[in-house]
Amino acid sequence: MSFPRYERYKDSGMEWVGNLPSSWSINKIKFNTYVKGRVGWHGLNSNEFSDVGIHLITGTDFENGFVSWDKCYRISEQRYIEDPYIQLRENDLLITKDGTIGKLARVKGLPEQASLNSGIFLVRANDGTYLEDFLYWVLQSSLFAHFMDLHKVGSTIQHLYQEVFNQFAFPIPSIPEQKTIAAFLDRETAKIDALIAEQQRLIELLKEKRQSVISHAVTKGLNPNAPMKDSGIECLGKVPEHWEVCALRRLLSVPLANGIFKKKDDFGDGVLLVNVFDVYQNDFKIKFEQLDRVKCSPDEAITYQVLPEDLFFVRSSLKQEGIAAVVVAGISAEEVVFECHLIRARPKQSTVNSRYCSYLLNSPIYRAKMIAKAKITTMTTIDQETILSTILPQPPKEEQQTIAAFLDRETAKLDTFTAEAKTAITLLQERRTALISAAVTGKIDVRGLVSAKTEVQAETVPC
Repeated sequence: MSFPRYERYKDSGMEWVGNLPSSWSINKIKFNTYVKGRVGWHGLNSNEFSDVGIHLITGTDFENGFVSWDKCYRISEQRYIEDPYIQLRENDLLITKDGTIGKLARVKGLPEQASLNSGIFLVRANDGTYLEDFLYWVLQSSLFAHFMDLHKVGSTIQHLYQEVFNQFAFPIPSIPEQKTIAAFLDRETAKIDALIAEQQRLIELLKEKRQSVISHAVTKGLNPNAPMKDSGIECLGKVPEHWEVCALRRLLSVPLANGIFKKKDDFGDGVLLVNVFDVYQNDFKIKFEQLDRVKCSPDEAITYQVLPEDLFFVRSSLKQEGIAAVVVAGISAEEVVFECHLIRARPKQSTVNSRYCSYLLNSPIYRAKMIAKAKITTMTTIDQETILSTILPQPPKEEQQTIAAFLDRETAKLDTFTAEAKTAITLLQERRTALISAAVTGKIDVRGLVSAKTEVQAETVPC
C-alpha cells in the first residue's frame, strides 16, 4: 500500500531524520520532559513484596506496550510515599534503562497508586508540546535506534543514562497530528502484530509436529502394522516386537570418555576442537568448518580423537534443556578433538546407526529422562553412569538406517517451513519499524487515513 506525502518539506538539520514536513519542528527530551527514575532502593528487598498494597512495576510487567497490572508485585504505602518523584499518572510513558534497554509501556487504566523499580524511567510531557502516546511510537522508530547506536560505539550499553536520554531529539508535529499518527500506528501495527503472532503460532505447531514425527519413528518404527510388545519402560510403552531393548552401554565399542581441558591461551591454532556450543545444531550434526582450533600434543590428539559417527553428550549446562546428544556426520580431513564439557560415546558400527541414535536421544522422551536424572545445582550435569544405564529401543541396523533417512527427509521439510515462517516474521518486523519511522518523521501523511472516532478510541486504549 502506498501512502500520501505532505505538500511541502524542509531540511530537519539532522542527517538521520532527513526532510520534515515544513510545519514540524525538532524537540529535545531535556527541554520539556519530566524524566525520573528510582534512586536506589532505600533498603527495599523482595521480602517486602506482597499480594496487596501499591503496584510496583518492573520491566517484566510490560506486555505488548502496556503494563500488565495483575502481574505486578505490591509494596507498602510507606514505600510508595518515600519517593513522590516516580508516583505514576495515567498516560505516563515508561522505558527500561537497565538490562534490556528501551523496552516501552504506556500507563493506561491505572487501577490505583503505582511506583517503579530502579530499572525504569518515568517519562512525562510537562508543557503540552507533545503527547506521551506520540513519543511512545517515536521511541520504537529507527530514530531512537540510531540514537542508541551512536551512544554505544566502542562499548556495550548495559544502562541508559538519564543525561544521554535527555539529549534525544525528535520531530514534533501539531497535537492533532500527533493524535492522528498515534491512532494510525495503533491500528496498523496491531494488524502487523496479528500476522506476526500467526507466524509464531505456526512455528510452535511445526516444532510440535517435528517432535511428534521423531518420537513416533524412533520408538514405534515406520510400519503401522508391525506386531508390538511391552518395552518394560513406562514412558516408552510398546515397541515393535522384533526390536531389542537394552542399556546404552551394550551399544558402545569403547568406554565413554570426557574431553580435553584447555586454557584460553591454548586457542587460536592447532587441531580442530568440538566444544559444547557446536552440538547445538538443529540437525544435530557437527559443522567442521565452524570449529575453533586448539593447541594439542600428539598424545592428546589420540586420546581425545573424534571419529565419524561419534556421539557427544553435553556433560554440564547452565540450562536444563542444554543436555543434548549429537552425532558427528562425515569425515574431517583434519584431526579433531573434543572439549571437557562433553562426553563421547562411540557406538558399535556393526549394530548401531548413530544418526538414528541421535534422533532417539534428542527426542522429547529421552531429553526429559536425561534431565530427570541430571544433578541440578548452579548447573545441570550428567555423569557417565546416567548415560550408560539409559535404556534404548534398538531396531536392526538396516531399519535404523531407514528410520534415520526418513527423519532426515521429514525434518528437512518441516525445517524449511519453519525457516519460511521466521523469514516472514523478520520481514513483518522490518515493515513495522519502517511504517513507524515513516509516520513519526512525516515521510507519509496519515491525516486522512484515521477517523475522528478512531482517534478518540486511541486516547483511551485499554491495556
